[in-house]
Amino acid sequence: MAYIGLARPVIARYSEAGGEVRYSDGIRYGKAIKIQIDPHYEDVSDYNDINDTDDDQEFVYADISLNTDETPEEAEEMMFGHEASGGTVVSRDTDRSGYVGVGIRVRSVIRGRVRYTALWIHKAKFQDGSGDHETKGDSIDYKTPEIDGKAVPDIDGKWRTKKTFDTAEEADAWIDAAAGIESEV
Repeated sequence: MAYIGLARPVIARYSEAGGEVRYSDGIRYGKAIKIQIDPHYEDVSDYNDINDTDDDQEFVYADISLNTDETPEEAEEMMFGHEASGGTVVSRDTDRSGYVGVGIRVRSVIRGRVRYTALWIHKAKFQDGSGDHETKGDSIDYKTPEIDGKAVPDIDGKWRTKKTFDTAEEADAWIDAAAGIESEV
């Protein structure tokens, strides 16, 4: 499989109630530029017997780096706990990041056929990215926001779900449903 495109990042507020996971307030999170997901595993092998050769690893967390063309105002409060209104974002020392679900669509080629993989990260927490601003200079150097976060398993032990579709519209509808976004039709 060759991944050849990234599109349509979506986030939704994560909550747990009555032993169930719920997502609400789902929004598009700008236009996708790049996402990097780096899972980390812990060695949980049983070394009680010297002849034990079974290695066993268990998912612990995944580092996520998301680069988009903008950070929507609605995401400032949902993801970072900032006060956002009318184009103004106020960051305080008492702001706390909240958990969100994150969805993206990836265009891929599988055995010569174009397919669309929808990816849902069940529970992630992000921090504000660093700011990098400079004067224009002799050439244009575009800077886009990048945020870093960590995905952890939800209360059901799920941290990521992938599903492959024939069309981009089907993949988008699946991500929207996961995020609790109503159909725009």
